[in-house]
Amino acid sequence: MKKLLALIFFFSCLQPLLATHNRAGEITYRHLTGRSYEVTITTYTKESVDADRCELDLFWGDGLSSTLKRSNGPIGSCPNARMGKVVGNDVKINIYKGTHTYTSDGFYTVYFEDPNRNAGINNIPQSVNVPFYVQSEFVIDAGIGPNSSPVLLNPPIDDGCLNKRFEHNPGAYDADGDSISYELVGCRLSKNVIIPTTYDPNFVQDSVEIDGGKGDLYWDVPKNIGQFNFAIEISEWRKTGNGWRKIGYVTRDMQITIDDCKNNPPVIQPVGPFCVEAGSNLNFDVTATDVDGDPVTLTAFGSPFKVLNPADTFLLKIGNPVTSTFNWNTACNHVRQQPYYVTFEAKDDPINSNEIPLVDVYTAEITVVAPAPKNPVATGGEKIIDLSWDESICKEAIGYHIYRREDSYGFVPSQCETGVPAYTGYSFLDSTLGLSATAYTDTFELKRGVRYCYMVVAQFKNEVESYASIEFCTAIKLSAPLI
Repeated sequence: MKKLLALIFFFSCLQPLLATHNRAGEITYRHLTGRSYEVTITTYTKESVDADRCELDLFWGDGLSSTLKRSNGPIGSCPNARMGKVVGNDVKINIYKGTHTYTSDGFYTVYFEDPNRNAGINNIPQSVNVPFYVQSEFVIDAGIGPNSSPVLLNPPIDDGCLNKRFEHNPGAYDADGDSISYELVGCRLSKNVIIPTTYDPNFVQDSVEIDGGKGDLYWDVPKNIGQFNFAIEISEWRKTGNGWRKIGYVTRDMQITIDDCKNNPPVIQPVGPFCVEAGSNLNFDVTATDVDGDPVTLTAFGSPFKVLNPADTFLLKIGNPVTSTFNWNTACNHVRQQPYYVTFEAKDDPINSNEIPLVDVYTAEITVVAPAPKNPVATGGEKIIDLSWDESICKEAIGYHIYRREDSYGFVPSQCETGVPAYTGYSFLDSTLGLSATAYTDTFELKRGVRYCYMVVAQFKNEVESYASIEFCTAIKLSAPLI
């Protein structure tokens, strides 16, 4: 704490008070080609102050930096730059983009620093004199291939009420299909200095938590009015031969304004989780209600709306109760190991215009599973057993795994159970490589008089498995009567 206060005093001697505008922000990145990347800084600032940034300096993590011009909004007084977009509620969104080519593989931390944060942030003492610093990291490694960061679909400015549960979800979507995890981290003063008061009980009286898989942030409950800033680290994980590897992260510094209000948040009825076979339709209703009788607006965001062959547009509806339908005609290109997440958001519109609108979020989990290989057949020979099955309807399949046991087990997979689990007594026999490799000859230690049963599983990239085929059985031919 003493170190923080000393740094704040130091910066307060350097920075003019008019630069009191940064509320929230993040850095995202997109792979272009080779070692070239496009990086985007997005900041959310106070529209009501004089401070403004026509450009920001971005540091690329390799000792170099670039000055990026603001690229969104109307043309105005900024030379060779735009003016940002005012979205209401004293918020302006500013976007700065730049490209850079790195000379070698490695880990790179990209960052920017801008004086200053806006005044009056409860959990950052003297915030008006504290720099606004945000960083993100990615790895360039030919062994893991190109990578772009998640994009965050839900803005980082939100409101809540005193003594009422607050909820938020950043809505991260990763176009590469990498697995995403969420973690609360401290807001930063600089690259190596975390602001220790971010979650200090002296400033934030009750716990702030986040679901590491879904990204739902819960604050139960705010006990002081004012503005608070928290930070979320959204990490990407990619499956490699040695397990899951962290390949980058995006840090979001977000702001929540808590007011003294009597409004109660709406409530979304839980749905899911869901497992759906690729090629099938997933359709379900989502309902929200508000105990105060206020009308509720129900919306949704998440990865199912961003992929190729996306879910149908979730129709915005208003009512109390209010119901809207999620509908997704899934396809083989949706098959992957990690689930998809869709976040439903219900926001009330208080009848009393002096009240603050409140939000409830609920994130549903959807796993898309590849269908099992169809029509498997086993034919016994003198010393061999020939196996065959139909080609997977999913053209993304890269081969098949074959499992064997003596006699049948009667395995019927549960809704989300892929592959062939060990408890069935089946053992891995062999693999075939290629979508059309739908035949195999078993010659391994076959015994006469034994009934052998098989199951086949389609394989996809990143060790993703389909549902298992039905069991199919036979025995080798008897060349002489059994005694």
